[in-house]
Amino acid sequence: MVSGNMDGEIVMLSLQRGEYFGLDKVGSRIWELIEQSIVVDNIKKVLLDEYEVDVLTCEKDLLEFLEDLESKGLIIVNLSE
Repeated sequence: MVSGNMDGEIVMLSLQRGEYFGLDKVGSRIWELIEQSIVVDNIKKVLLDEYEVDVLTCEKDLLEFLEDLESKGLIIVNLSE
């Protein structure tokens, strides 16, 4: 995986899959947090502090985003702490 930051947004190239992925500003922020091996609940707390979003929407959107990244083989979700 090769990634870079372009104007605050993350772009990635999966060399194994030959696919390009681009993340918007919120997705890029989540990616930055993931790189710190942070637990999902802490990602949610950061997003709630940084963006105007209600708790339920934040949690739903965050989990869908993480599931999408995992389904594309971009992350591995570890359910144990």
